[in-house]
Amino acid sequence: MTTELIPRPMVIEEFQPHVGKLFRLDCEPRNVDITLVSATPLVNHRPSMRPPFLLMFHSDPMVQLGTGIYAMRSGGFGPDLVYIEQTMPPPDAVPGHYYQAIFN
Repeated sequence: MTTELIPRPMVIEEFQPHVGKLFRLDCEPRNVDITLVSATPLVNHRPSMRPPFLLMFHSDPMVQLGTGIYAMRSGGFGPDLVYIEQTMPPPDAVPGHYYQAIFN
């Protein structure tokens, strides 16, 4: 299914209603669920088509994803392609792995 999808411009408003909800990622050998922890606007230092933003995701400690593009879906969102990379957990972190997606 991922081969049929193409990346598209996204805005923070698409993700804000899904904060705290699970996203299903198309992975091999099985699909994986991660939680959208936050959707944060970033400072815009240059003219752009849309304001930049940062998404933070969390996965169970038993799930560790590699950096890359994943087809994601959550009730009413997707499937859409999102590039994520592992990042440091926040200071008040729940055990598990944390990932970020930055939209410039």
